[in-house]
Amino acid sequence: MDSLTIIKSGAIFSSIGIAILVVFVVILLSFPVLKECSKLQHDCKFNSMAPGPLKSVVSPLLVVSGLLTVSAGIAMIRVGMWYRYRHRT
Repeated sequence: MDSLTIIKSGAIFSSIGIAILVVFVVILLSFPVLKECSKLQHDCKFNSMAPGPLKSVVSPLLVVSGLLTVSAGIAMIRVGMWYRYRHRT
């Protein structure tokens, strides 16, 4: 595989991860998250005011997947650059 292809693929992966995180932040800012606690203040639940399909977007799993996608893209860029300069010398 060509090093330039690896670098471009890494840039695409990073862009997808950034888009995931931007969608998460926009939905989080658009629809507030309410904290509902019981009378003992030990059991608290966080509920998003987002409509049904968007509630699944406001989750820690989406943040983790976005960050992992960005880090995978950066790793691909770094490996592609390393491979490119290693074969150049």
